[in-house]
Amino acid sequence: MEIKTKKRSKSYVAIMDAGKALFWKHGIGRVTVEEICEVAGVSKMTFYRNFGNKIEVAEKVLVKWYEEATADYRKIMDSPMPFYKKIHLIVQLEHDWSQDLSKEFINDIYGKSDPALKNILEEFQQASMLAFREDLRSAQEKGEIRKDLKLDFVIYMLNGLNEKMSDKNLVEMYDSPQELAVELANFIFYGIMPTTDQ
Repeated sequence: MEIKTKKRSKSYVAIMDAGKALFWKHGIGRVTVEEICEVAGVSKMTFYRNFGNKIEVAEKVLVKWYEEATADYRKIMDSPMPFYKKIHLIVQLEHDWSQDLSKEFINDIYGKSDPALKNILEEFQQASMLAFREDLRSAQEKGEIRKDLKLDFVIYMLNGLNEKMSDKNLVEMYDSPQELAVELANFIFYGIMPTTDQ
């Protein structure tokens, strides 16, 4: 029985990896179960033993992606380094985590996303914003960011980034979604740092 569990676990991981690679490259709408199976090296029967459909794969891929991103974020924020270095690493993290994302994937997630995927996205963003606001409050108390900064303004602006990521005119200004994501992160984060005369 233990061997069976390990075997299933390997196929589950293979399907998740294949789903992520295909979704990132082509978006969710254009990817088929057959393509996921081919890349994962599994049969359709194995696929359906692990997942109900490709949307379920996309949901689990997004949850895993967000959990890993959150763990990386927390590791940075809980470190003893100065806050400005943390911001630099978070901007780098934004770049790393958006690597290989296609415009199709961005459109699927931020535009015509399945309701379940939108719910996952909204729940993650809400939890992320609450955690980030608390980290900003702590940094502000320590004098590591501007004392006059309204934290609710920062959160409001960050919440508006989703709208920007789905703005086709803005997306077309950049060679890739990663470039836009990093530009937006730079624009927001470096505006919170204290000026040298503070």
